[in-house]
Amino acid sequence: MANIEDTLAHLGEEDRQRFTDAIGQVGKAFQMKTGIEVDPKTIAGLATIRDHVLTGGEYPLDLAESIEALKQDTDVSNALIAAEIEQAEVSKITDDIASLSPQQKMNYARANGLDRPRTDTTNSMTRNEHDAVLASLSPQQRINYARKHGLT
Repeated sequence: MANIEDTLAHLGEEDRQRFTDAIGQVGKAFQMKTGIEVDPKTIAGLATIRDHVLTGGEYPLDLAESIEALKQDTDVSNALIAAEIEQAEVSKITDDIASLSPQQKMNYARANGLDRPRTDTTNSMTRNEHDAVLASLSPQQRINYARKHGLT
């Protein structure tokens, strides 16, 4: 079957706008339900989008069916699994430290490798760029910034 984006070139402006709106609606609905952002190209390939656009809007856009179809996509399901694993890890840590004293929380963090900067917050800033940011901060903010960015 032909790609709907190829077909859109032969349709009117109203259909192209309906296509764009439908992709936006499905993307927002999926993100609100799962917390994961999906590539619009993945959404564009859904049968529900195609049916909605090619019927001139007579076939209603079924958001629930679209969300279920996205969940079946390999890349999206892998992202969902990764998000569930991350949520489970966060939940476990939260449960583990709920009744600990501040000292015990620090010991727990050290024992579990949580006292180091997170890999997802590291960026490509040079040391000189970090120094420029540090120069504009108060002493306490400098300490927090340095810890967060692994500069200590």
